Amino acid sequence: MRILRHSPATFGLLLVFGLQFSILNLPASPPSAATPADLGRGLTYVRLQRLPDDAAQLTAVWKAPALIIDLRHPTGAAAHALPADLPSRPRTAPLFLLVGPGTPTDLLAALRDHAPALITIGLAAPGLTPDITLSVNPEADARAYAALEAGAPIESLISENSTKHRFDEAALARDRDSGETEDEGPKSKVEGREDVPPITAAAPAPVAAKSAAPEKPLKDTVLERAVQLHRALLALGKLPRS
Repeated sequence: MRILRHSPATFGLLLVFGLQFSILNLPASPPSAATPADLGRGLTYVRLQRLPDDAAQLTAVWKAPALIIDLRHPTGAAAHALPADLPSRPRTAPLFLLVGPGTPTDLLAALRDHAPALITIGLAAPGLTPDITLSVNPEADARAYAALEAGAPIESLISENSTKHRFDEAALARDRDSGETEDEGPKSKVEGREDVPPITAAAPAPVAAKSAAPEKPLKDTVLERAVQLHRALLALGKLPRS
């Protein structure tokens, strides 16, 4: 089953489907950035920063049903050799390759030879045009990448937690049973009684200075897009169920 060579319009459709699937059910205690991370539903994430030193890491996750390899910010020598005994991945096993200006093109080409279902996602660079190109500030991308190294939970970098006020149905039921509404509370029940002095309006409380808007949570847009695309492919039945 082929999942590659989709048109840009098809990729857009896949991403729309992917946004409908939650990515919040990730492991509560994610491993460090140097260790492969289980992102759920058969998807594994690993960083390759120094080859051949990372060869054992790559071999350990290579047979995962779906794999994200992060090649955005490699370090070390210019030589990037894959393990000689690395087999080819099946066409039904997607490999999402996160790329950027620092991605070694020779390693990208070698991985493509071993993974027919390879999709590159990330920032464009001279000589590198990802299958899915994202308009992300390179500095913001670098900060998000470094955050995982600094100990940030991986789920915090690929999801947004919306804080909404909960509607208290129990309180509403109590008000309804007592005959009170939001406009007719205890105050209206005492107004007009002779034994109760008239209620005078209290002086308005001083308006507090408006606090600064909270800083927007750091988000790894490139990694998040790979997870969304994986969920979209699952939703459309393009991948085997793990």
